[in-house]
Order: sequence, then structure tokens, then C-alpha cells
Amino acid sequence: MRVLERGILVAALLLFFALATGAALALSPTNDEPIHLTRGAALSQNGDLSLQFEHTPLSHRLIGMLLPTEPTLPLVGHLATRPTNDRPAIAHELLWESGLKVERAIFLGRLPIIWSGLLLGATLALWVIAISRRPVPLMVALLLYATSPNLLASAALATTDFTATATFFAVVCAWWFYQQRPGRVRWVVTAILLGLALSAKLTGALLIPVLFVLAYARPPHSRWWRPGLAALGLLPVAGLVLWAVYAFQIDLRHGILIPAPAYWESWASVLTHVSDGHQAFFLGHVSGGGWWLYFPITLAIKTPLPTLLLSAAALVVAIRARRWRLLAFILTPIAAILVTAIYSRLNIGYRHVLPIIPFGLLLIGSGVPSFWSRRAGRGLVGAAVVWAMVAALWIHPHHLAYFNELVGGPARGYRYLGDSNLDWGQGLRELAEYAADFEGDLYVSYGGAADPAYYGLHQPPLAGMEGAGRPDFHPANPAPGHYAISAGHIQGLLPEADLFDWFRRREPEGSIGYAILLYDVDAARSGEWIAQCAAPVPLLPLAEAERVVGAPGARHLNFDCAASWVFPDNGAPGWYVLPLSDDPWWIQANPQVSGEIVHVYRHRANQFGPAYDVYYWPGQAEPGGLLSGRARKALLTGGPAELWGYVVKSEEWLTQWRVISATTAPLSVQAHLYTGDGPPQVADGLGFSADQWQPGDWFVQRHLFAMPGDTLETGLYDYVTLEKAGPTVRLPVR
Repeated sequence: MRVLERGILVAALLLFFALATGAALALSPTNDEPIHLTRGAALSQNGDLSLQFEHTPLSHRLIGMLLPTEPTLPLVGHLATRPTNDRPAIAHELLWESGLKVERAIFLGRLPIIWSGLLLGATLALWVIAISRRPVPLMVALLLYATSPNLLASAALATTDFTATATFFAVVCAWWFYQQRPGRVRWVVTAILLGLALSAKLTGALLIPVLFVLAYARPPHSRWWRPGLAALGLLPVAGLVLWAVYAFQIDLRHGILIPAPAYWESWASVLTHVSDGHQAFFLGHVSGGGWWLYFPITLAIKTPLPTLLLSAAALVVAIRARRWRLLAFILTPIAAILVTAIYSRLNIGYRHVLPIIPFGLLLIGSGVPSFWSRRAGRGLVGAAVVWAMVAALWIHPHHLAYFNELVGGPARGYRYLGDSNLDWGQGLRELAEYAADFEGDLYVSYGGAADPAYYGLHQPPLAGMEGAGRPDFHPANPAPGHYAISAGHIQGLLPEADLFDWFRRREPEGSIGYAILLYDVDAARSGEWIAQCAAPVPLLPLAEAERVVGAPGARHLNFDCAASWVFPDNGAPGWYVLPLSDDPWWIQANPQVSGEIVHVYRHRANQFGPAYDVYYWPGQAEPGGLLSGRARKALLTGGPAELWGYVVKSEEWLTQWRVISATTAPLSVQAHLYTGDGPPQVADGLGFSADQWQPGDWFVQRHLFAMPGDTLETGLYDYVTLEKAGPTVRLPVR
């Protein structure tokens, strides 16, 4: 490597180190880090492998490497929760109840992962130089590497994802160099690196078929079996390295000696996890079953556009140049990673396909010489690199929440993806600082594993992962104040998934690190009544209905929302609680109502309650006027309710009534439709029972007939005695 190339490498790695370190110092512990830190501490203290569960120990050995230098770190084995082997409980005690200086300990766990990022950058540089032998491709690839928000997001955290990425790429790189000039040293290096990759993450096992396939990405050998044998021969050495990372752990089961039993137990656990799925958010939906398009779309909207565009252009260049061998070494690992991720049901983050990124940067490096040969190409490459660098520096240190311009950038990311793509609990420290400077009512709902009290945040949470919201929170009508809510809670990644649906329907005023969304509620809505659709019974108990809308002591009404509609108390404001429907028939029948009645909240059925919608009616002095065709005066008087209008829509007739006096009589509305001299069609009914009537109530009754008619005879009658409760009137079609 020449002096210029060394200078480029050092400068790029220093930039990467500075950005990753800045993020590591700024972010509070993410959801997975407490457990990873606990594993690292246990390994560094006494080599305890019993906490691994679905994870291999290489990353945890790195995470624990510097932890013994922290004087406040207690012995994991002495924690009160340690005998339970409950990993979350042990981690919580270690970080938040033991007196540990969490910020220092987390940084000490993150730092070795950042160092592995420097090794990955050096490996990428080595490979780019080998295929291009020019400084410009190296500079482009390394600048894109050093400012990649996807790589920086994982490199700054004490998790397993970046170590897995670094070792995966290093193994394929070593195999490339072995294929270029086979030799024992290169073969042994590949085998050792394979063992490290297997011990970095379980997905490292993908390298076994990848290396076997790539063994044949060279000119045909006279003995066809030799390339495959060279690849399979790596396994004993790699297995020995894997076993060494497990400290040569051995177990005797059924008379058989099993090396590294924790490794096989992790496989059993993760396969169960994959088959069970994991709750995830994707394009507005929450599911545990996964989506086939999750990872392709995640790559498309979270990878910087300059990287995507340059990768596509470099792929075209490589195909035209017929660089099949290089393409095999780039595309085979990418395909293996992507297909495996798509097939799995764990749709919880870009980090699961992170090893794709360095292969894409290698592809870009291979294509830069072709671009650079033309003035226009130099301009485009330069612009793309500057674009990528500006984007990375602008979002620093919130690389985890990066989204590209296809979806409007990170401010819009919460509409598309969640979990470790955006909101992984990393913003708690910033939230606490924000709360300390805020004057006024601040309501908080933080979704993460960190302890808010440790950072001085003592506001009672609106929601917790253990259940529904607190009793004084009204999900369909929040109290006035300022709200800071984790994006995952807005998305529905809670047991009470729709607790914050009211906020979901609004644009946030801002955010904290793009992961905690900020909302201002100027005033709560006022209302005097709650009308529930009784089909066949009210959806919510009275007290629950009042809690949901924040209207204690409100008047309660029940009506059949398929056959009628009510406007209580002379058009006073209030709420409707209805079964889930994209368009209640009343709004369909009266488009002008859609500008008045407001859909404020939707709750899907779960253990906390049934499925229902909440609509708010802001009130109107003359609600009867909503029904087109209303007369200037009553069309029918003389009973406890007057007829004020009607509308005919083929077989459907709507009659509109105003209550004049309360009654206990068992009333119904007569609806006899006549055609010529024949017998009438009958569609009697009353969806708003008379025992609820109060003077000033308005209601609309819906009558459905089998066929159109000429004249409707209507009026009130006693459905027990079948006697008329007042006069009737005949209404013509109009």
C-alpha cells in the first residue's frame, strides 16, 4: 500500500472512529444492550456462558474486554437475580440497581465494537486496492464507508451485529485472496476467520454454503472435487476456533461428549424464535408473521441514495466488463444474506442484513475507475460522495434513525419502519434533558429498556410494556399539554397497540432524535353525551366509555347504528362509540357530515377491550338540517316526537325526528310504502328506543324496503298494543 493510499485509509478510519465514538457517547442504552453488557461482564469475570441464549460469545467477549476497568461494576454472579437466570431481570439489576456508572460502562462496552469497525474498514481497503490498484476507488469506497449511517448505527452500540458484519466480510475477503493465489497460509487465515464468524453470530453459518459455492468461482480444475474439498476442509479448523471462543466448553449427554453445548442450545432457541415470529411494524401495520418485502423495502429506504445509485451503476459496469468472478464474490453473499432474512420472520431491523453494505461498497469501488474516466462520471461520483457525507454529518449522532430521501428523510421514518430501524430506546438521555428544560405539563411515554429515573426523568409514564395506559389518560381525548411519545408506541408496538391512535392521526410538532415524537394538545374536546352503538349491546361499560373520551358524568345513550342515527341534546357536542367501519352508513349517506363529525380514535380488539371507533360531533344548533330535504316546519306533529324531514334513495327512506317530550311508552316508527293499489311494504322500526328520549334530541330512522315505492305512510305507534301514538302522514317520492 502506497503512502497516498495509507493516508486515505487513515483519514477515513479516523472519520469513522470520530462519528461512531460521538454516537456512542451521545446515545442512552438501547433495548438489547443491557443484556449484551451483562453477558460481556459475566464472561470477563468468570467465563460464564449460561446467559448466551440465541447468541454466540465473540461479541460479548469484546464487549466485556474493558469492563473490568470500571470500578463500580459488580460481580454478575453475586446479583440477587442471578440464580433465576432471567436475563432481563439480571441486566436490570446490574445496570439500574447496583450503583453501576451506566454511562461509563456502556461506553466501555461499545468501544471494542468501534474498533472492529476500524478492522472492517481496513479489510475493505485491502480488497478495493487489490481489484482497482488506484487511490480514487479507495477514497470513494472508504468515504462512503466512514459516513455510512447504517454501519455507524451498529458500530456505536454494544451489540452483536457489527462484529458479525466485520467477520462475515473478512471471511469472504480472505477466501478471495486464497482463490487468487492458493496457499496454506491464506487457507489457514480463512479457516480461522470462519471460526470467528461462526462465534460472532449464528448467521455466520451462512458462510459455509457461500464458501463452498465460491470455491468453484475460478477456472475449472482438472479434479472437480478439489475446490469443494478445500472449502469443506475449513470446517475442522473453524470448529476448533469456535470451540476455543467457547473456552473449550464440553458436556456429556447420553454418553456423548458434546463440544460447545451452549452453541447448539442457542441454535435451538433461535429456531424456535424464528418460527414464532416477533411483533414488528412495517408500512403502517403491526404483525408477528413477517412480510416478504420487509427487507427489500428496508434496504431501499434506509440505505443512502448515493450508495444505492452508485451500486446499481457499478453492477452494470461489472456485467458489461464480464467480471463474473468478482460479481460471484459480491452477489453470492448478498443473496445468501437477503434470502435468509426474507425467509425468516424476524422483521425487526436493517441490522439483520447489515453485512450486505460492505459488499455493496466493494462493488462501488470496482466500478469507480470506469466512472472516473469521463468528466461527467467524475462529477457524478464526487457529487454522490459529498451527498452521502453531508447526510451522515447532518443526522449525527442519530444514525440509527436514518431514512433516505425516498420517504422524506428521518423525520418521516416513523411512518414506515420501527424497532431497531428507528426507535430502540436510544433517546432517553436526550428526553430527560428536554424534560428538565421544559416548563409546563409534559406527558411522557418512553419505550425502551433503560431506566428513566436514572436520568432524572420522573414523570409517570403514560404507558408501559406491561399493559394499558394509566387510568387518568384519555386515549380518545388527551388532556391539554405537551406529549413526548416513543415512535414505537405511536406505531402500536405495545400490548395496548392502539393506546396512542389519537396521536397517530396527527403530524408531530417535532421529535427528539427522530425516535421520540413531540405533540402539543392545546385543549381537550368537550362533550355532554356518549352515544354507543348497541348491536346488540353497548361496546364499552359506562365507566370505560367515560375514561376513553375523558367525559365523567356524561349522558349515555344506546342506538342501533345500522338502522338509525342520533344527535342528542339539541345538537350539543359529544361522542359516538361505534363498531369498526371505514365508513358508517350515516357518513356515506350524508357526505356533508364528513366535514363535521371527526373520527378521533380506533381501537382494535385485544385483551384490554373490544374493537371500536370513536367519532366526535362538535355540535350544531340545528342538527336536523344535516338531512337534505328538511322542511321549514314539522311535517307531522301531535306526538312525543315530530317529523321534520325525509330523504328517498330508491329502496331506502330516511325519516328525521325531533323529540318534543320524554315518554316511557314502547314506541316504534311506522313505515308503510305503497305502490299503486297493492298492499304496502312494511319496514317499521326504531333504532333509538323511546325510553331514552329527552326533549331536544334529534334522530334519523332508516327504513329499507325490497323495492321502490310511491308513497310512505309514517308515524309513531305502540309496538305492544299496535295502536297509533299520534297522527300519521303520507310522504310522496321526491
